[in-house]
Amino acid sequence: MACRTDSTQLLRRHHLRVTQQRLALLEALRHSGEHATAVDLLDQARADIAEIDPSTVYRTLGQLRDLGLVSQTDLGAGERIYHWRGDTPHHHLVCTGCGQITELPHDLLHSIADRLQRDFGFQAEIDHWAVYGRCRDCADDQTDGAHS
Repeated sequence: MACRTDSTQLLRRHHLRVTQQRLALLEALRHSGEHATAVDLLDQARADIAEIDPSTVYRTLGQLRDLGLVSQTDLGAGERIYHWRGDTPHHHLVCTGCGQITELPHDLLHSIADRLQRDFGFQAEIDHWAVYGRCRDCADDQTDGAHS
C-alpha cells in the first residue's frame, strides 16, 4: 500500500492527474527492477487493471521521461526500453557481435559530462547510455580472423 501512496504523491507533485491506469503503470515500472518495453509494462499494468489503453502507456511513459523519472534508451533490439531512474543512473556496453550487455559504472560517464560542461558549456543529460561496440571475445575473434 505504501507504494500506491508514494505513486499517488509522485503524480500529484508533478501535476499529473491521478488515474488508476497511471498508478498501475507507475507501479509496474517501479517494481519491474529491470528494463522493460512499453508492451511489457502494458502487460504488467493489465494484471492490476484490465482497462488500460496502449496510448495511455506511451503517453505516460513520455511524460515520466520528460520529468526525468524514467530513462528511455535502445539497447540494440530495435525497441525502446524504459527503466525507473531511482537514485543512481546506469549505463551499458552493448556488443554488436554477440549481443552481450554489460553494465557500465556511472562515474565513468559522469567525468565525460563534467568535461563537456567545462570545455563546451554543454550540459549533457547522461542518465542512461548505451555504448555500442564489440566485447573482448568478439574483438579477439575478429582480430584472430584477420591473421588467418
